[in-house]
Amino acid sequence: MKKTILLFVLLCTAFFSRADQLQALTQKQAEAAVVYLKKDPIVILWCSCCDNETPKKVTVNEVFYKKDSDGKYYSVILKGRDESGKEVEEYLDLAYVFVKKGRKAQSLGKVLKFECDPCTKPFEWSM
Repeated sequence: MKKTILLFVLLCTAFFSRADQLQALTQKQAEAAVVYLKKDPIVILWCSCCDNETPKKVTVNEVFYKKDSDGKYYSVILKGRDESGKEVEEYLDLAYVFVKKGRKAQSLGKVLKFECDPCTKPFEWSM
């Protein structure tokens, strides 16, 4: 019984640690992400670790960062439109923001050399 509970706790920890990798950032990390995203007008938002989530291409209209309520970390916020024209406003987890590098979509977290696991290898941009 104790082994079963321990296994369950470990699995939950592994899942939740992947679900929020690069959302609470240092100011330097947030600044780097904002600078990069201001140069790259289209991104793919996709939590590849999450069940039943489909990739969403978004044209970036505005991107900025702000301090959290505790004043310890920063979040990057993106405002834009998806391919159907619907407005999008999201707090980003940089592990699951994909940018175009050549013909491939790569995790922004990896491109900026932050430690993360985007749960997928680079994939073809032309989804």
